[in-house]
Amino acid sequence: MDSSIKPYIKKRFIQIPFLLLGITFLAFLLFTLSPTDPVVSYLGGPSVIQLMGPEKVEEVRQHLGMDQPFYVRYGIWLSQIIHGDLGYSRSQNRPVLDAILQRLPASLILVFFAYTLAVLMSIVLALSAAKREGSFYDHAMGAGVYLLYSTPSFIIALLMIYIFTVWLGVLPPARMVSLNPPDSFSGQIWDFITHLIMPVIALAIAQFTVYYVYLRSALSEAMQQMYITLARAKGLSERSVLYRHALRNSLLPLITQIGLSMPVIIGGGVVVETLFAWPGIGNLTTQAAAGGDQQLMMGILLISSVLVIIGNLGADIAYAIADPRIAYEEA
Repeated sequence: MDSSIKPYIKKRFIQIPFLLLGITFLAFLLFTLSPTDPVVSYLGGPSVIQLMGPEKVEEVRQHLGMDQPFYVRYGIWLSQIIHGDLGYSRSQNRPVLDAILQRLPASLILVFFAYTLAVLMSIVLALSAAKREGSFYDHAMGAGVYLLYSTPSFIIALLMIYIFTVWLGVLPPARMVSLNPPDSFSGQIWDFITHLIMPVIALAIAQFTVYYVYLRSALSEAMQQMYITLARAKGLSERSVLYRHALRNSLLPLITQIGLSMPVIIGGGVVVETLFAWPGIGNLTTQAAAGGDQQLMMGILLISSVLVIIGNLGADIAYAIADPRIAYEEA
């Protein structure tokens, strides 16, 4: 790694604590302004409040510190977060951090494969369209991508469930593994893969459309540059010109979009995970919202924000490595 890039990366790492501080403040303010009484949410609903009586409810309110000013409550909550205590989830009957960590690996697996598939699809199809620029294939690809872009994720998910589960019967409709998984290791791996296919495709398609548009546009612009003309004048084949020169310089906008799309793919995971009953953070978010579990929702928001920051940091580092001029300007 070029030593000139190190100050740029160091600067990005220094910014992380301040970003997290701002996120925690906004998250706490958002849930404070919520019309839902956190004491009611903590105790399990209005019916429990009626059974307990006003005095007991007031004791719980004081125990939670809800009778304190905003800044005092925020300070207490921030101190708990620093010590790894995100609160207690009544809907899951366990600490918030435990509930999130149990679901996090499933979401990370889903997001990783969805990201990988979206990037690979965008590169392969954008290159194939760039080879035939101006042709019917190029225009048809553009129209198809815009059609997919305008189609909500839940529609794509429902269509896949109907086609591959109801009609063809080749893929399971939901969950991460079967209720009665095979005994053999290879059978368990195949069972997991078959459950993974549809959620990954549904989550990847929306991002693929964005990546494709940016990469296809960058390739079209790159093919008009002088260095491409010089490469052709040297007798290089069109394949070499496209892959070794145009693609390399067109990947920078794609790297930027990958970092910026992290919040989108996490948000989209809520819909996809719920429809496919995938046991990840998105599904947990739906359960927390349905149960009015504010402690759990705040914890999910915080963890998701950390993942978004890490994703954007990775994109920034990759961008600086791919184009060191960025580091020179920022350092």
